[in-house]
Amino acid sequence: MTLLQDFHDLRKESTEKIADTFNLAFSDYIVPMHLTPSMLEEKMTAENLQRNFSIGAFNGPELCAIILHGVDNLENPAILYNGGTGVIPAYRGQHLVKQMYETFIPIYRQQGIMQIILEVISTNIPAIKAYEGSGFRKNRLIHCYKGDVNITRSLPAINIERNPSPDWLLLAGFMDMEPSWSNRPQCIKRESSTITWEARKDEKTVGYISINKHSRRIRNIAVDPAYRRQGIGSALLQHVVDALKSNTITVLNIDDESPEISRFFEKSGMINYLSQYEMVADI
Repeated sequence: MTLLQDFHDLRKESTEKIADTFNLAFSDYIVPMHLTPSMLEEKMTAENLQRNFSIGAFNGPELCAIILHGVDNLENPAILYNGGTGVIPAYRGQHLVKQMYETFIPIYRQQGIMQIILEVISTNIPAIKAYEGSGFRKNRLIHCYKGDVNITRSLPAINIERNPSPDWLLLAGFMDMEPSWSNRPQCIKRESSTITWEARKDEKTVGYISINKHSRRIRNIAVDPAYRRQGIGSALLQHVVDALKSNTITVLNIDDESPEISRFFEKSGMINYLSQYEMVADI
């Protein structure tokens, strides 16, 4: 097979073509993934993935590998987020990811990019080594949970209301850990399928939960430190189960340095089904 040397951004590529490549690349992944074009569009909107900062490897018109990059802001981006890297099976073994980064990192530097962030499954040793070969280092270990929620503790009598326009400056003050890219308030605000419910007590907001109503994936949950250990987090989680009529919930990327959050999900009936490394390259 001819070694690929044709790397350029994805500005001219359709969502359908990118989705087809993504799905073929991830069809035999550790955690199989499939995105329809509309799901990919929502992902790109929420994570601020930009075609002009994303990379494709091409064999003529065939899109053989992709790196989808989001930006921290559109005006003067300084940080890129790798929201998906995939190589279709027929073109593996050519070190395409390393080649794509070697080609584009000098361009990113010229554009003012100083850092790239990504997440990789902790057991995917070949991918970790490939990223390390491209200048990435492990930044933190993060855990993912899923399962059927089963809350047995008694719940407080509090008011829980949906808020279409949360005060994220207030809610961010409840967080103990730095959320991963897709769980940041900026991404939550852009994701049209995500709903935020707030718990109110003593005439003020004391906790919240944001969840994608289609994937049933929690984006963020936190309680005001002054109101913890009163069952407010459990009440929010139970409210989501009741509202979405499903007790099967997932949550991604809980920092290993925040074990109390992990214990909360485990006590609620969820299991740690995989872990990831957040990796960073300073360029």
